[in-house]
Amino acid sequence: MRIGELAKRSGLTTSTIRFYESKGLLNAVSRQENGYRAYPLEAVAVLAIITNAQQTGFSLDEIKQILPD
Repeated sequence: MRIGELAKRSGLTTSTIRFYESKGLLNAVSRQENGYRAYPLEAVAVLAIITNAQQTGFSLDEIKQILPD
């Protein structure tokens, strides 16, 4: 799925998703021939984990340590 669809499904902005990706919280995504990012369906669940962990007070560094590779 493209980043716009992922944003709709996760309730996050595209810039937030790109930020999490740049911090290594989302695994590297594949790029289509046109340069668009292609996210797997599991990315929705990973973003939910990140959001919930932040709301409970975990830092991004702490979240990164508990996420699966």
